[in-house]
Amino acid sequence: MLSSFRVGSIAGIPIKLDITLLLILPVVAYLIASGMGEIAVALNQVFGAGLGVDTLTVGALPWILGFAAGIGLFVCVLLHELGHAAVAQYYGYGIESITLWLLGGIARPEEQPDRWDHEFWIAVGGPVVSIAIGVGCFLGFGAIGSDPIRFVVGYLAILNIVLAGFNLLPAFPLDGGRVLRALLGRTRTRAEATQIAARIGKLFAVVFGLFGLLAFNLFLVAVAFFVYMAAAAESRQTMLEAAFEGVVVGDVMTPVD
Repeated sequence: MLSSFRVGSIAGIPIKLDITLLLILPVVAYLIASGMGEIAVALNQVFGAGLGVDTLTVGALPWILGFAAGIGLFVCVLLHELGHAAVAQYYGYGIESITLWLLGGIARPEEQPDRWDHEFWIAVGGPVVSIAIGVGCFLGFGAIGSDPIRFVVGYLAILNIVLAGFNLLPAFPLDGGRVLRALLGRTRTRAEATQIAARIGKLFAVVFGLFGLLAFNLFLVAVAFFVYMAAAAESRQTMLEAAFEGVVVGDVMTPVD
């Protein structure tokens, strides 16, 4: 990530915004605004909502709703990351910060979980929050009378379910990949589990990248690049930690005669 700045803290965890988030938000708003009619029709089909498509696509309203939905999406991503952080803190692991950026959010732990079950529950904490938000938005959708607000709430209901489902794919280091590593860690060392999960993550990244290229979807290509590089980096880091486990400074110092 390029650079980030702190905007506050929640439960003692610094919350940061990366500059890439400010760059992508207008793009997200544009995509939502330009597809307002199609999205409204889809929401009507999914929820039987009866949204007034003509009303939602008049004047500056699509842009206003686009920005509202975009901001709402990143708020939901923040809550997703706070779900990870809450479980981590429950098990006694500190969280250095949560950063929102181009491709979503990252909760940076002060240390990696040392038990497979801890990593498992920390990994599923985020998707559980996203599913809960999606269900909550779905339930609230029917109780709202204003079409513009219903549009944003319905849109976020679907996006949160999609967010949870995508993150649960076993593509390390996505949440599903961390779940996979945790389960592999029941019978293998952390280094072995990481190597296997990273290889599977790289395979998913290649598939994402090829599909993104064929579909001319640059966002999916960017996700593929991030997944591949992050899987490779964490695999190397874990192997280094395993290689130097139990080694003290005196073991690598050259004695002076």
